[in-house]
Amino acid sequence: MSAFSLDWYFITLLIFVGLYGMLVSRSIIRQLIGLEIVSKAAMLAVISAGALTSNLMLAQALIITMIVVEVVVVAAGLALLVKAHRLSGSADIWKLDSLKG
Repeated sequence: MSAFSLDWYFITLLIFVGLYGMLVSRSIIRQLIGLEIVSKAAMLAVISAGALTSNLMLAQALIITMIVVEVVVVAAGLALLVKAHRLSGSADIWKLDSLKG
C-alpha cells in the first residue's frame, strides 16, 4: 500500500467525520467545527493531488484561496451564532426561525 493511498484513506475518514458532525449536531458551533474538518480534508486532498502530479505551485495557490474563503464563511457563521445567542439564548439551529428579516 503506497503512501498516496494512505493519504486518501485518511482524507476520506476526515470527510466522513466532518459530515457526521454536521448532520448529527444541532449546535451552530459543532456544525462550524464539522465544516472546518471537511474543509481541512479538502485542503489535504488538494495538497496530495498536487504532490502526485508534481504541481505544488498550483496546489499552494488553491490552498491560499481556500483559506481566504474559509475565513469569510467562518466569520459569517460566528456572526450568525452571536445573533442567535442574543435573541434566543442558545446555539440551537432549530431556534433560528426567529432571525427572519
